[in-house]
Amino acid sequence: MKVIKNINNNVSLCLDNKGREVVAFGKGIGFTKPPYEIPLDQIQRTFYDIDESYLSVMVAIPEEMLSVAAEIYDYGNRKMNNRFSSNVVFTLADHIRFAMKREKENISIKLPLFYEVQNLYPEEIEIGIYALKLINEKFKVKLPKEEAASITLHFVGYRLNDSSYSGKNEKIILDKCTGIVEQMMGINIDKKGFNYSRFLTHLHYLLDRVRNNKIIATENGKVYEELKKQYPKTYECVKEIEDFLLTELNDEERLYLILHINRLCAYEDFY
Repeated sequence: MKVIKNINNNVSLCLDNKGREVVAFGKGIGFTKPPYEIPLDQIQRTFYDIDESYLSVMVAIPEEMLSVAAEIYDYGNRKMNNRFSSNVVFTLADHIRFAMKREKENISIKLPLFYEVQNLYPEEIEIGIYALKLINEKFKVKLPKEEAASITLHFVGYRLNDSSYSGKNEKIILDKCTGIVEQMMGINIDKKGFNYSRFLTHLHYLLDRVRNNKIIATENGKVYEELKKQYPKTYECVKEIEDFLLTELNDEERLYLILHINRLCAYEDFY
C-alpha cells in the first residue's frame, strides 16, 4: 500500500493496489515522508470512502480520540449489522474533542434528554451508552449521562441508508439554505470544507425530524436567549431559513442552527 499523505504519526492517507484512496491506521506509519510503500502487516485498520473535507480536521484531533472513536464505531456496526458510514469515526472524534473541551472549560450546554432519545432510538441508544462509558474510562473524565444521548443522535445522522442527499427536492432545499447563509452572513462557503459538511448533515436530519415529528427538546432556553441577543444577525439568518422551510422550529433547533452557522462564519471568507 502506498502512503501519499501523513495525517499524524499513526494515521495516513494511502492508495491501495486498485488506486483507491483509503485512510489507514497503524503504529508509526506516519513517520516517513511520503510517498512511500508500506507493508500491509503494519496497517491495523483501514477506512474507505472518507469525505475529503474530513482529512484536514483529522490533523487537529488527538490520536487517542481517533482510536476511541474507531472503537465506538466498531461496536456500533457489530450491534447494528454494519449500518453506519465510516465517516462517523472522524466526525465522532471531533465531537469527543469538543465534549472534552466543554468539560475542561466548564462550559454548560444542556444536551438532549436521555430518556426522550432512548424512546425515539431504543437500539442506537445502546451505542451512546457504550461510548460514554468508554470515553469516561479512557480519558478519566465524568461526562454527563445526557452525552450518551448526544452521541446517539450523532450515529443516527450517519446511518448508511439515510446519509445521501440524492433526492432532487432535498438538494434544492439544502442549496437554498446554503444560499441564505451566504447572502445574509456575507460569506463565501467552502463547499468541500468540514464545517459545511457538518452543516449539511445537521440540516438533513433537521428536515427528517420535522417530517417525522421527532423534534428534540432540552432545557437550553437561557442559552438560546443569550445567543439570540449576542448574535442578532445569525438569529435573523435562522429565521429566514425557518420561513423558507415553512415550519416553526423550537428554540432547541434554532440554537443548534445558530451554533452551526457561527461555526461556518468563523472559518469562511467574508465578501
